[in-house]
Amino acid sequence: MNKEFKMPDPETRARYLTGLREACRQLDILNLMLDDAIAILDKHEREQRRERLLSKSTSTPPADL
Repeated sequence: MNKEFKMPDPETRARYLTGLREACRQLDILNLMLDDAIAILDKHEREQRRERLLSKSTSTPPADL
């Protein structure tokens, strides 16, 4: 019932390892692309917040104490 594990031959192992390294490289590239997208969105959010805060401070007259 139980199949005995057979170690793949060196050529097959090398091929698998090459495929795994390529998959890791592609995931690293995608992670960098996601980091860039997040940085762009964070920058846009900061700019919008700054504009919103500045527009509130200039449109609201100062309160007399």
